[in-house]
Amino acid sequence: MRSADAIHSSSVSMSSLAGRVLASLSTSTRDELCEHAADCSTRLRSTLESLFVNRLGGHHPGFEQLTFLFFVAPLVRRLVIGSTLQSRQVRGTDITFADLKAWLEWLDALDPVCARMIDLRYFAGVSVKETAWLLDLRPNAVVRELRFARAWLNIKT
Repeated sequence: MRSADAIHSSSVSMSSLAGRVLASLSTSTRDELCEHAADCSTRLRSTLESLFVNRLGGHHPGFEQLTFLFFVAPLVRRLVIGSTLQSRQVRGTDITFADLKAWLEWLDALDPVCARMIDLRYFAGVSVKETAWLLDLRPNAVVRELRFARAWLNIKT
């Protein structure tokens, strides 16, 4: 079974689970997610994986954790962008979170797969290889799309 097929077969339960887990977060955990998203996607992924293990136990294979990250990534994006001061600049850029929010909404409509790549890479800390596997793409296609998206972000802002 291809990765995308496997994910879609469990989409209802995992999507519901991801939403319930994020809805149950304490304020300190939400703040931690926002801090790590603005700082480093590696620490963000570690926080999300800890959240997964704490809520569901450590006996789940890597595939289930990746599936959880697949569904939680867009929720984390909304959480981070919605709770960050909109005039604050994205780390290492001249782009504000308000600009980023508008651009991601535009990208969701124009190219939802690319927007999903951004969610996975930058809001869940998923690697290029894992992103490609989750979306049933080749890794070089993910890299190319992310470069294209970054170029558009620089033009649109």
